Amino acid sequence: SMGDKTVKRAKATLLDILVHDIYWGVMTPSQALLMLYGLPPPTPKQTVSEMKRVFLDKEKMLEKKYLAILEKIVGIYKDFEHEKIKEIKGAELDSLLQGTEEYLERLKELRMQIEKRGQEKTIEQIHKDVFSLLEAMLGKKSQAQIVSEFENNLVKKGKFTHQHLRILKDLISSKAEFKKGKPSPHK
Repeated sequence: SMGDKTVKRAKATLLDILVHDIYWGVMTPSQALLMLYGLPPPTPKQTVSEMKRVFLDKEKMLEKKYLAILEKIVGIYKDFEHEKIKEIKGAELDSLLQGTEEYLERLKELRMQIEKRGQEKTIEQIHKDVFSLLEAMLGKKSQAQIVSEFENNLVKKGKFTHQHLRILKDLISSKAEFKKGKPSPHK
């Protein structure tokens, strides 16, 4: 009797690992990356299609191999949910664990790519906004002329402080560093 229960318990534990640990282990980070990208939190049902639409088709930031891993895990989970799967073999579980590991490593890289892109957009937007305001004040000129006029006509006359000029020059250098691929999170 005890032996029969051991086998059943072992099989149930393998399924539990699949259902709870592996499925939610890939689902939650996938949803998090979609939210980091700027989308509202997707439901688990929408997550695979959104990952494909956004990161594979639109942005081309994720390879098909990783989407296939996610689809496989979700498919097996759905089969379990609909009682098409009652048990899972250890070898298949090992394969899923290996795929999960690869997928999660790739998601870490994807997160860095998304964050870098977000920083770049932020720097671009701040630069655009600041120079639009300065152009409205000083007229449409080159960036160097605007900085020079800002210093001569506004800072030296006491309308802005030297710190404002330093911030303006830091903004310009930060944008240049970012374009060279040397982003500084601090700047």
